[in-house]
Amino acid sequence: MTTDTRGPGNWSGVADAYADTFAHLCAGTIPALLHEAELDSDTDVLEVGAGTGLLSRAIAATGAGLTAVEPDVDMLRIAGDHVPEEVTLVRASLPRLPVHDASFDVVIANFVINHVGDPRAGVAELARATRPGGRVLFTVWPNRPTVQGTLFGAVLDASGATPPTFDKLPPEMDFDRSLEGTAALCRDVGLVDVRADEVSCTWRIHPNRFWRGLQAGIGGIGKALLQQDEATRRRMRSSYDDLNRELLDGDELVFPAVALLATATRARD
Repeated sequence: MTTDTRGPGNWSGVADAYADTFAHLCAGTIPALLHEAELDSDTDVLEVGAGTGLLSRAIAATGAGLTAVEPDVDMLRIAGDHVPEEVTLVRASLPRLPVHDASFDVVIANFVINHVGDPRAGVAELARATRPGGRVLFTVWPNRPTVQGTLFGAVLDASGATPPTFDKLPPEMDFDRSLEGTAALCRDVGLVDVRADEVSCTWRIHPNRFWRGLQAGIGGIGKALLQQDEATRRRMRSSYDDLNRELLDGDELVFPAVALLATATRARD
């Protein structure tokens, strides 16, 4: 993964494209998060990295009190259209959130920790905001090939594109994107009752919509597309149209996905 943080400069101008595409991939973990969180009307929730508000809307539907933070103003605009008026939306980001210590029963971050420059500091901040005995839940993508990434790799090869380059976290800042590595992030910051599980989901999307998400530079494969010159991008689109057919179900691409879900508790004093 890259070291991009969910700050205004990193997501500026792509919120609408993200809402139409990759937001629905990330939404695949919402049922598992709600199941683990066990929310009700007596629960105060902080959602970190609300994005376009799909998880926020699902949390609000449980009757829980919700404060949702998101650094990008365009994402917040879209999230505001998804959530009821009683949800508090705040422009903010890790590693420092504008909330008091021990303020929330449950703190949730869906695919945020895998984007921050200091993952341990990010998880520590989630823990700081959680009341003693409260729960922290977050998801990350594992370090393994994805179906869409494999498709894109074949497109790169078939079109003769230049191999992309990506920034990476320094080894001392990074973590192993595995069940044990994700659980270790929680233990490293003093969380207890730690568990990490795999969550399977399926993303269905029309081929043209998926390509529009890549053209906006979303995700590592989107950034790889933008690194190519215009002639190469045209060859890549032609290769993409040829190679994606095996993944079609009707007029939609089908991308099975696996995420890692960490759940943990802030120790009681």
